[in-house]
Amino acid sequence: MNRANVTVSDAPRSMWLITAGAIALSIALHVVPQLLREQVDPAWSMLVLMFVDACVVALIMRSRTALLVGVALAALLAVAVWSHQQILAVVPSVALNLMLASVFGATLREGETPLIVGIAEFDQGALPPKFERYLRGLTEAWALFFVAMAGLSLVLMLYAPFEWWSLFVNVLTWPLIGAMFVVEWGVRRLGFKELPSHTPLRIATKILAYQRQVATMRTRPRAG
Repeated sequence: MNRANVTVSDAPRSMWLITAGAIALSIALHVVPQLLREQVDPAWSMLVLMFVDACVVALIMRSRTALLVGVALAALLAVAVWSHQQILAVVPSVALNLMLASVFGATLREGETPLIVGIAEFDQGALPPKFERYLRGLTEAWALFFVAMAGLSLVLMLYAPFEWWSLFVNVLTWPLIGAMFVVEWGVRRLGFKELPSHTPLRIATKILAYQRQVATMRTRPRAG
């Protein structure tokens, strides 16, 4: 059975819709609090929007995780308002980036399959050793990328105006992630011509397909 054909039938369209929605939401999280800053602390209004978004996702997807995120954001908003500490708005950004870094980093432990190696094997089967080493390095690069994003978010919150931090976290995050895909594609085309040269969109759709397959396997009833 060709696993790639099974998993990516409508993935490009889904990827474009997900990306467009995420970008629109991110821009709103930056723009709306700035428009309301004369009436409401932008840190508070941003947390309110994040809470509403999490609840909407929980309602549409019937996701317990999204609901728990909404509850955590509501609690964080209450603490921020009560303590008048705007810096608490940085918590979701730092936590999310560190969680993503851990998703990649945890698979780099001895005896584990690096995440991107696993995605490639799911799509292509057994990999040549050189390709596997390259993808292990790429997994490390993504882990470091998200650690750097978390660190920069914290530094901007501490030492820059709030709107600079919000611009970085809410508007520039997706372009920076996209730039990582483009840079990796360029590196592979120029420095590793013997390796498969997939476009950034193709790589993103493979990741989406892999995630869907993993989710399906987790929810599938066990035999016996």
